[in-house]
Amino acid sequence: MFRADRLTERRKHHQLTQEQLALKVNLTKAAISNYEQGRSAPPHETLAALVDALHTNADYLLDLTDEPDPKGAMDRKRSTAEHRDHEAGVYIAYLGGPPEEMDEEEAEHLKRELEMFRAFKEKRRKEREAGNE
Repeated sequence: MFRADRLTERRKHHQLTQEQLALKVNLTKAAISNYEQGRSAPPHETLAALVDALHTNADYLLDLTDEPDPKGAMDRKRSTAEHRDHEAGVYIAYLGGPPEEMDEEEAEHLKRELEMFRAFKEKRRKEREAGNE
């Protein structure tokens, strides 16, 4: 579930106003206000843009982890994985890190995140093409 309070916390951590954040992610101040007040939750593409603008991770905003820093969350997962016995399973290689084992639930979550990222990239590509016309 989307955590409105965490969006507000991350925005303030980066010393941004709602209007400044809205400009960074191509939204209105009202949309940011609605997300922060819990009146609505951002769609996947917007969530991806917020994650990028606030240098955080979607898991933190979705209350799946208490680690707001994307690198810190990966380091913690990597450390935990290194202390487990390795069995047959799904593996993922992080940029700049060794392959890490993950269970099926984690793999499905990562697939959803990747789909969200791809949709975000496609939206940006289309916007750029529309701007060049």
